[in-house]
Amino acid sequence: MLEYVFAALFPVFLLLLFNRVLFSKFLPLGITILILIFGLDGLHQPLPLQIIAGISTIIGFFLGLKIYKKQKRKVK
Repeated sequence: MLEYVFAALFPVFLLLLFNRVLFSKFLPLGITILILIFGLDGLHQPLPLQIIAGISTIIGFFLGLKIYKKQKRKVK
C-alpha cells in the first residue's frame, strides 16, 4: 500500500521541484521520467503501480505548467 502512495506523490513532487528550479517546460518532465524508469526501476514494477505513476506524472506536468506560466509573467 505504501508503494502506491509513493507512486502517486513522488512524481508530482519531482516535477514541481524541477519546474521551480529549472524554469523550463519539458526538461523537468524528461528528468522525472528518467528518474522513475532508471532510478526506481519503473519498468519492472507491477502494471497498476506504473499506471498510478503515469497519471501522477501527467498531473504534475500540468501543475508545473502553471508554475512555469506564473514565473514567466514575473520575469516580464
